[in-house]
Amino acid sequence: MEHFLQKRKFLSAQTDILIKGCQQNELHSQEQLYKLFYPEMIKICFRYAGNPGDAGTIYNNAMLRVFKYIGQYKDEGKPGAWIKTIVVNCCIDFCRQKNNFQSVPYTGQDETVIRPEAFDRLSGKEVQLLIAQLPPATATVFNLFVYEGFTHKQIGEHIGISDSTSKWHVAEAKKLLKQKLETFTETELQRNAAG
Repeated sequence: MEHFLQKRKFLSAQTDILIKGCQQNELHSQEQLYKLFYPEMIKICFRYAGNPGDAGTIYNNAMLRVFKYIGQYKDEGKPGAWIKTIVVNCCIDFCRQKNNFQSVPYTGQDETVIRPEAFDRLSGKEVQLLIAQLPPATATVFNLFVYEGFTHKQIGEHIGISDSTSKWHVAEAKKLLKQKLETFTETELQRNAAG
């Protein structure tokens, strides 16, 4: 545990040095900051893009925005959270340009319930693959709601849809995921019975 805390302090100090270097337009600091946050942030980009090329484009655009506005960063918290906010906003911009978010009325239909144990046999990567199979607009809203913790109102403001449409997309995502999980579970059971 002590080793973990020491490593964390070192990374925090390292990040502070890189931030200061980026604020002075030092190319080496920009390169190192880009590499430091890449593993964590590219996963977020991939969740919204669905393919490595678009995920890389989103991350590059986000980091260009980070470097452009890094002079305004006031060291008021964790730089990772600040960078993540920029990355998520770039993901939203990408999805807004790529997807057609039409207004859909939400009638408050019966809420689909997915039991947590349904995910027990799946890896995080398999869950992501199931979400990636959702219609793009629905997957975007679902990701914002579940992974980023946005409210329906915040999603509506960011994407330009109503709260009701956001609720519909989340309900639709749950319904489709439940169907996919049931199919996945049946296929897995058949494969295990045959093997």
